[in-house]
Amino acid sequence: MDVTAYELRTNFLSDEGGADSEHHPLDTIYKVFTDAVLDLVVGECSALITLSSEALVQGLWKTIPKSRVMLGYFQAFELSDETSQLLADIVASGYRLALSGDLPPECLSLLDNSLHTVRLDVTRHNPAELDRRVTELRKYRSKLSAVGVDTHDDLEYCKSLEFDFYQGNFLFRPAAQLTDIPVNRMNMVRLLSKLHDPMVQIPELEKLISQDVALTYKILQYANSASMALPRRVNSAGHAIRLIGLETIKNWSSALLLSSVDNKPRELMTCALIRARMCELLAQSIKAEEPESFHTAGLLSVLDALLDCSMEQALDKLPLADEFKDALIHRSGRIGQALRCTIAYERAKWDDVQFYGLSGGQIHEEYMTAIGWARKLTGDLLT
Repeated sequence: MDVTAYELRTNFLSDEGGADSEHHPLDTIYKVFTDAVLDLVVGECSALITLSSEALVQGLWKTIPKSRVMLGYFQAFELSDETSQLLADIVASGYRLALSGDLPPECLSLLDNSLHTVRLDVTRHNPAELDRRVTELRKYRSKLSAVGVDTHDDLEYCKSLEFDFYQGNFLFRPAAQLTDIPVNRMNMVRLLSKLHDPMVQIPELEKLISQDVALTYKILQYANSASMALPRRVNSAGHAIRLIGLETIKNWSSALLLSSVDNKPRELMTCALIRARMCELLAQSIKAEEPESFHTAGLLSVLDALLDCSMEQALDKLPLADEFKDALIHRSGRIGQALRCTIAYERAKWDDVQFYGLSGGQIHEEYMTAIGWARKLTGDLLT
C-alpha cells in the first residue's frame, strides 16, 4: 500500500472543459514535465509518463529529467521497426522504460534489466491465461506491474502471482463489506462531520478536539514545533484555535483523523485532502455559498473505502442534509458536480472535467493548487 509512482496523463483542456490537445504542439505538452512540476505532483515518488509514437520519433522524452521518471511505450511494434531502435536509445540514455506485457519475447528482450518494467493489463486475461503469462514473463529480469486492478479481489489474486507493482482503483474501494462499522471509526467520522459544520462555534470545536487525547497531543506538538515559529507556546486546543485560526485547526484535525485509521494507506488521506481543497476552490470560483460544504464533501468522498462499507451505509448515521448525502452518493447538485469534476481530473478522464463554464486552464490551476496544499499539510503534520 505504499505509493511507488504516479502515472501522469497529459492533455490540454479546452476553455469549455474536455480534452483538446490537437491545438497544442507535442513539444509544448512534454515541456510541462519539469522538475518543479514533478516535485509538486509526485513529491518524492517517480512518475510514469507514456510516450506517443510522435513523441518517440521527435525525441521529446529528452526534455524530461531522467532521474524522476519512467517512460512508457505501450503500443505494438516489431524488433525490426524504427520504434525498436528508438526505444533502445531511451534505455541507452539511462532512462527507465516500461513496455506492454503482451509484446512478443524478442521485443521484451529490450527490458532484460531490473530497472525496467513490464506492464500487464490484468483485465485482458482470464485467471489461467494470466498465471501462464506471468510465468512466461518471469524469465526477464524486469519488474512486473499489474494494471487494471480495480477491486480488492483483483488485488489479492494479483498478489498471489507476486507482481512487483499494482495499479488501479482498488485503493478507493472498500476492502470488505462490513455489516457493522467499528465504533472507533464511526466516532472519527462524527468528529470529522462536526469539524466541518459551518455552524460550529469555537467553544464547541475546542471541546470536541479536547475530548480526543491523541488528536490534541498531535496538534499541540505541531503547533509548538520549530517549523511553526509561533511567538508563544500553545498550551491547549482552544489556545491553538485562537492563535492559529479556526480553518487551519480544522484542516490539521481532518488530516490527523484520516491518518489515524488502521490498515489504510496514507495515500487515501492525501487524496481526500486534494479532493476537499479542489472542491472548495471550484465553489469559490463560481461564488457558491458555503464553500466549506464543498470542502467537506471532498473530504468525505473516501468514507466508503475508509470504513469498508457502502457510501450509503457510511453516511446513514451522520447528521447530514439529504442534499449533501445525494451529492456524495449520486453526484447531484453543485457539490456533486464539483466532486465529479475533481475525480474526473484525478483520473485523467478529460472529457468529464467540466464545472459550470470554468475554463480548462482555470480548472488545471486549481487542481495544482489543491495538490500543493494537500502535500504541504500532510508533509508538515505527519513527517
